[in-house]
Amino acid sequence: MKLKSWLKANEIKVIDFAKSIGVTKQAVYKWLELSAFPRHHVLGKILKATNGDVTPVDFMRVEYEQDVRSTEELRP
Repeated sequence: MKLKSWLKANEIKVIDFAKSIGVTKQAVYKWLELSAFPRHHVLGKILKATNGDVTPVDFMRVEYEQDVRSTEELRP
């Protein structure tokens, strides 16, 4: 589950979530926009705070079209 969806479903404000895991609200906003990836030591805090609903994989952005093109370029 994406963090944004989890926060909304649980009616938790970004500032409150940030405080609960010891980061700034700006950091959380960057994660929500997928413009930054949480640091390794913070991923565990997120996993614990969300009871496992938000995992490291949920922060990954997949560029499907680019991946398909790259795969096609590798074909003989």
